[in-house]
Amino acid sequence: MMETNNLICDETLQRRRVSRIVQIHPTLNCNLACKHCYSSSAPGLKEGLDVALLLNILEQARDIGYNVVSMSGGEPFIYKSLEELMSQTKLMGYFNSVTSNGMLITNGKAKNILRYLDLIAISVDGKEEFHDALRGRKGAFNKMLLGLEVIKNSMQHYGFIHTVLPDSWKILSWLTEFSIGHKASLLHLHPIEISGRAKQSFGGLVFTPMDLHKIYIAHHYLSTFYEEEIFLQLDLLHKDSIVDNPNFVFHQSYTPEFSSDSFSSIFKELIIDEKGCIYPIAYGCSPFFKIGDIHSNEKLADMIESFMTEKIKYVIEMFNKTYFDIINDEEFEIFNWSERVIANSVEFENNHKEGRRFENRAAVLNQ
Repeated sequence: MMETNNLICDETLQRRRVSRIVQIHPTLNCNLACKHCYSSSAPGLKEGLDVALLLNILEQARDIGYNVVSMSGGEPFIYKSLEELMSQTKLMGYFNSVTSNGMLITNGKAKNILRYLDLIAISVDGKEEFHDALRGRKGAFNKMLLGLEVIKNSMQHYGFIHTVLPDSWKILSWLTEFSIGHKASLLHLHPIEISGRAKQSFGGLVFTPMDLHKIYIAHHYLSTFYEEEIFLQLDLLHKDSIVDNPNFVFHQSYTPEFSSDSFSSIFKELIIDEKGCIYPIAYGCSPFFKIGDIHSNEKLADMIESFMTEKIKYVIEMFNKTYFDIINDEEFEIFNWSERVIANSVEFENNHKEGRRFENRAAVLNQ
């Protein structure tokens, strides 16, 4: 359906294959309680997904075309079964990617896990004082740097991920030079998601059109200037990149034909959340669009067939709504597509429960 945000750039996929990603959130347990965390991860949340159930689903997902495992959290290096999971997915032929705060990588167990990873992205919020403040832990920045030294000596591909705030454009140059200075191959810029703990800490935060333009322009300049040294990925899009782009909308004439092989071409990302629920759109989307559950005895292909039969028409409606909202927006030109989709998925569920359709949808579609 759309090329979703991810940490896999073309340079890191040695076989030059299309990324079809299973994004896994195996636990909310974390060594930090960051102010901008989208999932309210924190120390002491010890429940984690059963690794045998994950491997079962991943084996089935591989057989229908998924080829990347992307681990998030919580902090993945706290998940007790991470080494077993990564070693087995490596044997299955997956490209293994992990997002981490980098603070726990100096221990022996973590070092063993690195050999099963193809890519690791370390979170960085800015210079030391600001990074430590957002992480709620003095010394977090320096401990991250210690973990980074281990990574640099163990892995070929690594990078950084930065949670973008409205004034992040002011430090994008520093972030880029910091990343290049540490010989990273990737800097991923992902706008803050106002959910979880971030909703408590930044609930009133908004990006103005000017904020988004500044971030977009700064990214364009830096990615062009440093294109030979690092790949800069920004999870924002200009309206011109969305208009008439079939990656971002199902047209009314589209009639999906189900097959196990075609599903991963339509939905290039599967999400498995900390409860084991499987979603096709984005982390945080409405439970209405759930495909299934890793705890179910049902095969993944059967879950998908039911989803395509019962829900695909609603996905089409929701994506069309998101698309036309954007191209008819007279105030904004820069957009976070995933954020819009997540918000519309929740609105769709509320409308569906009340027997209502999206407001003014018919009028918009007839323009």
